[in-house]
Amino acid sequence: MHILNIVLICVSWLLVIAVFLPQVKSDNWIFRILEYPRLQKFIICLSIFIALLFFANTSNIFQLISLISLGLGVLYLIKKIFPYSILAPKQMVSLQSSDVNNQLKLYTANVYQYNRSYTNILAQIKKCKPDVILLVETDKLWEDAMDYLIKEYPHCLKEPLDNTYGMLFYSKFEMVEGRVNYLIKDDVPSIEAKLKLPSGQLIKVWGLHPKPPIPSEDPQTTAKDKEIMTVAFEVKNEKLPVVVMGDLNDVAWSYVTELFTKSSGLLDPRRGRGFFSTFSANHWYMRFPLDYVFCSAHFGLVKMKRMPHNGSDHFPMFSHFEYHEDLFHKQHKPHADADEKEDATEKVHEQVLKNSK
Repeated sequence: MHILNIVLICVSWLLVIAVFLPQVKSDNWIFRILEYPRLQKFIICLSIFIALLFFANTSNIFQLISLISLGLGVLYLIKKIFPYSILAPKQMVSLQSSDVNNQLKLYTANVYQYNRSYTNILAQIKKCKPDVILLVETDKLWEDAMDYLIKEYPHCLKEPLDNTYGMLFYSKFEMVEGRVNYLIKDDVPSIEAKLKLPSGQLIKVWGLHPKPPIPSEDPQTTAKDKEIMTVAFEVKNEKLPVVVMGDLNDVAWSYVTELFTKSSGLLDPRRGRGFFSTFSANHWYMRFPLDYVFCSAHFGLVKMKRMPHNGSDHFPMFSHFEYHEDLFHKQHKPHADADEKEDATEKVHEQVLKNSK
């Protein structure tokens, strides 16, 4: 076997393992982190597959199996990432803004706690003029710097922390109810607020930022998954229009994110519009969609934009929605089947390891 063939075959099998290993239902980070770079894996797998078409000896059964296996990996990755391409059907309807009293403009940003480019964030907020702002990874210095917003955004929930899980929430709209929750871990807060649109319509908003599946943060995804699915169940029982936003530290095409949308019935405005990869802002070749806004079917999308780099390792997101009650019955909502409902229930009741960070 030629040395080039040997290299291509070895690389192809490593890629096949990397593609299908996340199928193992384990909360260990090594299985889950491989869900993240599916777009990157698709590009690499397709390149190696094309190379094998030219150089592999298909009369050799092992090389033929390698080619077929890698081809199946390419097809599997297409299935996973295609819904987020511009070629796929849009999950949320597009609207022209027509009712200013029912519009909802959101600015969400993981500011990166050690980033001190406060003026960049404030300039972006001033430019896009959101109604609601969620900032995560915010410490006391960030809280002090963002106090400038209070005059225009008087309804606030603040939980600054120095562990990279602090949260700041600002709203122009009246906050009828609001609280900071510690749903799963006593060092990871989340936001829950009931806001009143100018029309008088009440909406429910959740802001999340669970820990990512990396050894330096938490080697198990159990706590992250439990927090996400706990909110999914609360959303499912909520009668008001709902928005869930934040840095979920999970990619759009992961099993848990898909399970979240199916269990909650929320729509993902990215579907059919693009990846909107927000992390890492510093490395173009290794970017994933980690920062989200999910909405109930009461909303249509006017505009969605990934904002420019502002000094953080995440790009911020700006989203403009509009509430229309009749949309709830017109838009197709995702649903979980029996097995998925069982998986979701198991995740909500999973025991979080006490020795996890």
